[in-house]
Amino acid sequence: MSQQENTLEHQGLNEFYEKNPKEDVMDIFKAVLESIQNDLKDEELAFILNTLEHYQDQSYFHDLWKIMENQVHTYKQIVEFINQHQDYTNLIKIYLDEKFKLITVVEILAQINNLLETSPFLLKNRYFQKLAIQKTAYTVGDSYDLFIAASMVKAFQVTNPDVDFSKIKEKMLLYSEIALLDELELKNVTLKDIDTYAHISTGNLNEIALKDKKIISKYKIMKVLHELFHTPVVSVGLIIQQLSPANREELREVLKNVLRSNISEDYFQHILAAFDDEKGGYHFPQLFAYLSKNADEKLMLSFIKWTAKNLQLDHHYHRALKAYLKSHPRSVWKNKTYRKELGMISTTSFRKLVKEVENESASQVVKYFKKYGVQLSSVLFIILVLGSGLYFGYDLLADKKDKESVTKPNKAVASEPAKNINLDPFREWISEEPFVFKVNGQHQKMTFGQANPSGGKSLVLTDSHNFETHYQLMIDSEVSPFDEKGVLKEGFSLYHTEYDFDDNGIPEVVIMALNQTFESFVWVYSPASENGNMSLRSDLALKGMSAAKLVGNTLKLLGDQGQSETYAYLNQQFVKQ
Repeated sequence: MSQQENTLEHQGLNEFYEKNPKEDVMDIFKAVLESIQNDLKDEELAFILNTLEHYQDQSYFHDLWKIMENQVHTYKQIVEFINQHQDYTNLIKIYLDEKFKLITVVEILAQINNLLETSPFLLKNRYFQKLAIQKTAYTVGDSYDLFIAASMVKAFQVTNPDVDFSKIKEKMLLYSEIALLDELELKNVTLKDIDTYAHISTGNLNEIALKDKKIISKYKIMKVLHELFHTPVVSVGLIIQQLSPANREELREVLKNVLRSNISEDYFQHILAAFDDEKGGYHFPQLFAYLSKNADEKLMLSFIKWTAKNLQLDHHYHRALKAYLKSHPRSVWKNKTYRKELGMISTTSFRKLVKEVENESASQVVKYFKKYGVQLSSVLFIILVLGSGLYFGYDLLADKKDKESVTKPNKAVASEPAKNINLDPFREWISEEPFVFKVNGQHQKMTFGQANPSGGKSLVLTDSHNFETHYQLMIDSEVSPFDEKGVLKEGFSLYHTEYDFDDNGIPEVVIMALNQTFESFVWVYSPASENGNMSLRSDLALKGMSAAKLVGNTLKLLGDQGQSETYAYLNQQFVKQ
């Protein structure tokens, strides 16, 4: 058919489309398709193509394609003809755009397979290739579970044996990996995710071509995580050194999250690396706190043994371990069997540490007996004998019966609070009286909340603009000075004071709960301004066995095990000395 004939026919068809309702045109279009037996004739092909072009900007366009899809043989011929002639490129684009209007990876992959099953020649269509790659990557990035979605792409295979899909799939995997990394929140990564990433990663991401620094950073971190958990590791520290300091810091936080529910002896190196201080040492206090919270006693003991065998132990390690053994609520030192096992560690320095813990964690009575031994036992024996004689009315020293009756002692009277104890600079907090303090010359007022108006853990701060902020006196301890309703328990009193630890002219707020046996709970808050309103930042929350002493830039307290603890206020935070 000549170009002139085609134009004249096209003009004639336009008049046909304008004069007939769309429904009638569709019926004729369907009839033409159904009448085709073998190969398309020129006039049949021209009618079909002209009809598609005429309605390409209308919704009827997609209805026409659906009619064609029902005539499989004719459909293949038409699509192949359109695919081979650039004049009709727009028709295939509109058609494919509609086909790829899907929202899940499963749907996109199924659509790719269906199209290549019926029209394998689409594999060479650049627009089809573009949509297959881009839409797959987009749905991976938009998936609820990024790793499952990417795994689906990895496992995808087309069912048409005549189609070599390998090159397009490589690009689909590459861009799906980029989409995954773009949306990935490293803080939420699990050990299973790292396993999956090791399986789906192409290893072909070009860090130079990737212009997004966040994606590059996450890619490098995931590569190192893959290496840490999926290759034989001689030194975790050396592997981590591949990363920049900023990336190493981010990796350590990921390791802490990943290992929290996967702690085992296989990962002791990993745990240690998570607390590297970048100065040739480790943050041992945080490390022991982390393990005591997330590992059981048996595993904690194994870790201590492992470090004693494999590390060059310095004073930082000894100080942190000793503090953990003596004072942590879940310390393995409380288990007699584990305590014996610690004592069997053969290194001289560790034996010395165990001896120090034994001495310092012993009660005052035990310490006294150890010091004075036999002499004290003799004195106690004499006192007991004399005491027994006096109780029955005999003066053993005088060797005569006491003629006067002996009165039995009364029951012990509950001790009253030591009123003469000096608690300066603390003042007792009377429930009806607000705690008023100044910040930058402006009055701030703290009162008890409605849940405990007579005293408790619920507090209300009212600043100079009458803006209210609510606080809770919280503490990480198995015991509390407050009952289940947040009310101050009987026997406890609350005290407050202002104290300028860093001498910057803005005093910190110190609150203390203290009972008659000097069981204490202490909170320290720093005033801070947020959006023009005053707030308090929690800096310290401690439990002790004495009233707090404020000296210079320090807060001193007798710990639960009877040891003196000092916390120095340095660089806007408290550091245990």
